[in-house]
Amino acid sequence: MKGSDILVKCLQAEGVERIYGIPGEENLDLMDSLIGSGIEFVLARHESSAAFMAGMVGRLTGRPGVCLTTLGPGAANMAIGVTEAYLGYCPLVAMSGQLPAECQRYPRKQYVDLRSMFKPITKECISVRSGDDVPHLTRRAFALATEERPGPVFMDLPQDVMGQSAEGAPREIVPRDTIAVPPEALAMVREFLTTSQHPMVLSGAGVVRGGAGEALRRFAEVWNLPVAMTWLGAGVMPFDHPLSLGTVGLRRADMMRAAFEAADLIVLVGFDLMEFEPQYWNIGTTKRVAYIGSAPCDIVPGFAPDVQVIGDLSTSLSSLANAGRPGTFWTGALKDELVGMLNTVPEETSGVKPQAIVRAVRSVLGRKDIVVSDVGAHLIWMAQRYPVYEENTLLMSNGLFPMGVGVPWAIAAKLTHPGRKVVASVGDGSFAMTGMELLTAKELGKPFVTVVWNDHSLDLIRIKQEKTFGRSLGTSFSNPDLVSYARSLGVEGAKVSTEAELQEALTHYLREDVLALIDVTVDSRENAKLNPR
Repeated sequence: MKGSDILVKCLQAEGVERIYGIPGEENLDLMDSLIGSGIEFVLARHESSAAFMAGMVGRLTGRPGVCLTTLGPGAANMAIGVTEAYLGYCPLVAMSGQLPAECQRYPRKQYVDLRSMFKPITKECISVRSGDDVPHLTRRAFALATEERPGPVFMDLPQDVMGQSAEGAPREIVPRDTIAVPPEALAMVREFLTTSQHPMVLSGAGVVRGGAGEALRRFAEVWNLPVAMTWLGAGVMPFDHPLSLGTVGLRRADMMRAAFEAADLIVLVGFDLMEFEPQYWNIGTTKRVAYIGSAPCDIVPGFAPDVQVIGDLSTSLSSLANAGRPGTFWTGALKDELVGMLNTVPEETSGVKPQAIVRAVRSVLGRKDIVVSDVGAHLIWMAQRYPVYEENTLLMSNGLFPMGVGVPWAIAAKLTHPGRKVVASVGDGSFAMTGMELLTAKELGKPFVTVVWNDHSLDLIRIKQEKTFGRSLGTSFSNPDLVSYARSLGVEGAKVSTEAELQEALTHYLREDVLALIDVTVDSRENAKLNPR
């Protein structure tokens, strides 16, 4: 066997179903070994899109997604998607072909020291120097990628190593031991809960990663604790549950800021400080902070929890629920106010109000259906106003915030959950970056609807420039005829300028289950009301 043959067997043993990427000269052997393996190779239009797709697969499944590029420019293009997975704690194994060891020197065409390039944006960089090393290094990469907190691992695959004769077999996957939950820490949390007047929970992505949603809901119900969720943890407590305070993370613009100001105890559950910095929620009333997680709390200057419970999340929450005593339901009025704000949409004038776009998307999707938000002003509107009823049904970035994730993430969501409806909410600036991936979706036969917020502007940046300097530069641009562009790809399309037209088009395309684009003329004047991140 060749080194590449062994690698494919190891990937099969890890349960890899698809690899996302673009082939090149330095990964010829690996591409050939994939033929007939049962692992599907998804050819992206750009390496960044391949990494975005693989990272989202990791986020949705809890198992590392896999992307593959060639050396130099291919790997460099992949880096943005790897960084998004790194800051978003998504399990990912990113692989790249590389020159043979004796050719890895400067100056050399297309040669970049990939390990040095990826070191700051991965959990570890692994260079495979012998085909015999492939089994244990592959197992190490996948184990590290999934270990809490998860993230990307980079594998450097020299061309000569993949082509050389080698022996080996996949390593056994050994389950990790569960960390015992410290009883003294649990006792302190119980004491905090018992003696607090206004306790609340801030639930994060770790609850989703750990499959602890049911345990969190029981814990909250037993103690009568209101629950606010980060963007990556949205939906763990359904929005229509009385204890749900919806999603938070907009710094000073959160609708539930008043709850944080009044709380005297914050229980962080599966929370990553990357998601929502303490300076924006540790406000108002002097409060105690308890942290419950599968890994220790992140360290940032000026903040430390009063108690940490480290161990299996479900076990910790179940233990606390078994000794619970319900407190006062103190956020009812705040929840009513939140619902009232979400139900208030300005009257339509010229173009579709952002609030109305969010309302239209929510109205056509079921509780388990998925909306993906790209990055821009529309992300803030979605984060603030989209009610979420189940985890991983509102997919947003909360680390790197790269433009262009919308369409690639929608492809990954549809591949992972083919039975669910998927809508990609994308700004026109972001669509210009990765809109060509609609052709990838077409070739895969995966239908979803892309809603393009068309205002010919990078509007959040324009607003910030004008607020700071009274003028702006480099934020306005022209767009092609997006419907004609979509149709040239074999994708259905419609242009709308009212909420009624948008809802009609969404309903039609989702009912017909086709790949489609809707070009929405946005009334961007509403963006001035936002307090951008």
